Parts: sequence; structure tokens; C-alpha cells
Amino acid sequence: MTVKVSSDGKKVYASTGRAGTVCIVDANTYEVLNTVKVGARPWGIALSPDGKYLFTANGPSNDVSVIDLATEKEIARINAPGSPWGIVAVPNAK
Repeated sequence: MTVKVSSDGKKVYASTGRAGTVCIVDANTYEVLNTVKVGARPWGIALSPDGKYLFTANGPSNDVSVIDLATEKEIARINAPGSPWGIVAVPNAK
């Protein structure tokens, strides 16, 4: 549904919609390195400004998943009523 590329260009992250996962793909070999289970029907995804986390907007489950990219595991689900389909991550404004 949505594709993002790591800042170093080595990995590609793709949300899979109805499959409820994010696929992590090697950008050079196109091999699927990992598949991470997230909330229901993830569409929009965003990388944190520091590149440490990936966020997925999960419409039907009304939440946002947080994936730690170092471990490639979902570490949190944040309640987000209103069927979120898109997400943007911005640096902390000071």
C-alpha cells in the first residue's frame, strides 16, 4: 500500500494492507528479510526522523503501530480513533 526507503538506502519497507504486515526488503537483492505483524490493514507508513522507528496507520483497528527497526518488532500500538489511513512523522520542534 505504501513504500518507504531507509535513509541509507539499504532497506525498503512496504505495508501490505489486508495482510496486516510490513515487509522489510533488501534494496539490492529484493529478498524479503522479515515480515512484521501490525494492526488491521496498514496503509500509510512513516519513518521517524532519526530512522529508528517505523509507524503504520491501521484503519480498521483504529490504531498506529510502532516498529523498532533495530529489532524489527512491533513495540507499541497507539489508540487512534477515526480509522487512520495516513501518517506523517516530523522532527520535534524546539
